[in-house]
Amino acid sequence: MCGRFAIFSKPDDYIQQLGLNEDISACPIIENYNAYPTQSLPVVYRNHENIIRCDLLHWGLIPSWAKDNTIGYKTSNARSETAAEKPSFRHAFKKQRCLIPVDGWYEWKREGKNKQPYFHHRKDNQVTWLAGLWESWVNPETAEYIESFSVLTQDAKGNSAQIHNRMPVFINPNNSQGWLDSSLNDKQLIYNLTNYMPEDDYEIYPVSSKMNSPKFQGQGCIDQI
Repeated sequence: MCGRFAIFSKPDDYIQQLGLNEDISACPIIENYNAYPTQSLPVVYRNHENIIRCDLLHWGLIPSWAKDNTIGYKTSNARSETAAEKPSFRHAFKKQRCLIPVDGWYEWKREGKNKQPYFHHRKDNQVTWLAGLWESWVNPETAEYIESFSVLTQDAKGNSAQIHNRMPVFINPNNSQGWLDSSLNDKQLIYNLTNYMPEDDYEIYPVSSKMNSPKFQGQGCIDQI
């Protein structure tokens, strides 16, 4: 799974990594060392007007057909192996894919009676692009409009498998155009765009157990212990 991540790089620095040929709206600057579901976080996506934007979306996907937003508590992650068939994700998987920029993500490993958090990040300190799905939903009672997202996950590989059995799905920035292209909806072609980051490109290290609380914030979240 992917239940926490860090994003503190400036949008001007990471948007250009995508190499897209169209202008993208300036995303609000977010410095969040302990991002968690239900928060609004930066996401790059192609909206209903077919314009690529970088906006703050609610983490926890709410399908357009949902009666209320409580389903979002269960949909912060989507298994890449089944997302194309699951009712909550299949429409977004075919038509509304997105990219989530992160400076790193956290996973927990059980060590004795305790769970030790570990931080995963690129050695070159570049942003990692996670594959995601997005949806728009209108509250039938209040008419509130919410755009939300989910992070795709896969079986853990390499050193990550020693920490947890799941990890995020990565997108190579060179494949960003295809990933956001709603006309590309063949399942196998979509999966061919995903990219596993080689072990040599990232490192994993333990961080403070204070990370067990979502209220813990600041650069201390990513300090190695």
